[in-house]
Amino acid sequence: MEKNYAVLTDSTSDLSPKLRERFGIDDYFRGVISIPGCPDAEGDLEEHEDSYFDDFYQKLKANPKGYKTAAIGVGSVKERMRAWLDKGMDILAVTISSALSAVYKVTVEAAKELLAEEPYKERKILVLDSHRYSLGVGSLAVRAAEHRKEGLSIEENFALLEKERECLHQMGPIDDLYYVASKGRISNAKAFFGTVFGIKPMGDFSPEGMVQPLGKVSGIEKSYRVIVEYMKKTIRDPGSQIVFISQTLRRAQAEKAAELIRQEIQPREVIVSNIYPNTGINCGPGLFAAFYYGTPITDLSYEKGVFEDIVKNRL
Repeated sequence: MEKNYAVLTDSTSDLSPKLRERFGIDDYFRGVISIPGCPDAEGDLEEHEDSYFDDFYQKLKANPKGYKTAAIGVGSVKERMRAWLDKGMDILAVTISSALSAVYKVTVEAAKELLAEEPYKERKILVLDSHRYSLGVGSLAVRAAEHRKEGLSIEENFALLEKERECLHQMGPIDDLYYVASKGRISNAKAFFGTVFGIKPMGDFSPEGMVQPLGKVSGIEKSYRVIVEYMKKTIRDPGSQIVFISQTLRRAQAEKAAELIRQEIQPREVIVSNIYPNTGINCGPGLFAAFYYGTPITDLSYEKGVFEDIVKNRL
């Protein structure tokens, strides 16, 4: 089916050029990153060697306060959107959680201003707040492109994504919660658990789109079992979906988790990818997490119960 609307996302989606080309993601909005000793730059999603990412996270680890991010401006978003509108295409955009960034708000404002202009008054721009970050955003953008290929209208696609968003889980360990705590993504009190050697906080998404720890395990080996057992309890129809795993300085661990997921969960595919700087500055080095679709996310009481049962009875 010929495309009649473009699927856009933002630079926190962590979709590399190869993934964007494979799945048909048309474009992305560039955020802003501040790196010590350098002028502010766009948060790109271009092709880089693994060494580029490893070097970046080693430097971030050495100077966590020196790196910052900022949302893209309304003018820049309008410029990206206008290019597609001028091609005669409507727009479906998928952005990072509004609880974590201002990108959604900026994108909605840009759409509002464009639709008020005479050439575009009869056009459609729909903006989805993913309530997610990293490849959670990326996964929903991929779904949007797949739904479009299946022939869904822009309105049907958006409505389905709203439902799928509420079933999109994350599970994986993080070395240090300092980064998410310092950016206001989690309470500082809970950050303590990420600074004790060997303790791995693990969590899922809250309904509001925040990252919420469900508990902690001691040691990386136990975290593998928690990921797999948690997914077994919460995933739905694995054979039809792609599980995405994103990582910062944990490539080997992410690949091991991916292999266990392939063996025991048997999804359609597992894709491991680097987290780009625009996301990584806010989650820090030492993270790997699987993103997948499953049970509707509750107030996290159910998810916490699942996690606690695994730690108590299955490790």
